[in-house]
Amino acid sequence: MSDDIVRFINDHQLNKPILIGHSMGGKVVMQTALVRPDLVSQLIVDDMVPVKFGLAHDFSAYVRKLLEIERSNIVSQKDADKMLSQAEPDLSIRQFLLTNMKKTQNTMENGSKGSYKSRIPLQLLGDSLGNVMDWVGSDKKYNGPTLFIGGRRSPYVKPESYPAMKRYFPNYELCTFDTGHWVHAEMPREFMQLVEDFINNHEMK
Repeated sequence: MSDDIVRFINDHQLNKPILIGHSMGGKVVMQTALVRPDLVSQLIVDDMVPVKFGLAHDFSAYVRKLLEIERSNIVSQKDADKMLSQAEPDLSIRQFLLTNMKKTQNTMENGSKGSYKSRIPLQLLGDSLGNVMDWVGSDKKYNGPTLFIGGRRSPYVKPESYPAMKRYFPNYELCTFDTGHWVHAEMPREFMQLVEDFINNHEMK
């Protein structure tokens, strides 16, 4: 997936963009910065670290429930949220997860307009969950400004991972919030303010 990001940057002739990623996306942007540091001006990693470990959340439950929403031809966001609540009690996280669903323009047998379908290949994602927390070590480093954002109630950004963070990203900063794994969804305003401040501070240097 890091190859896809490199290709996208080159194809669109982007001049040293800032990369930001959450969870598996965090691993992808970290790997991209290590492989092609010349393409990346700043790196922001949301609740993930450069360490290999197993899934600490039952992401498969989310995938199964989103697939159920898709296959049930649900036309109401309220009904989709109600179904997803069986897998996730937190409203802010459900709202974030439901951004993966898009209402189609098809007409249902009962005359209702538009059912919710996934923007992403859910089955492929579900089949690949066993590999999403992998990490291939290397001797490469990214020396650019790097921000790690962690949720204090999440199992990922912990002191035991700090040496690996320092090894690969020697100029990293760390900020944590009183959230779980979905930092940007649980505290969106604070998250955005932190990201904006970090970008502005390092753009001025």
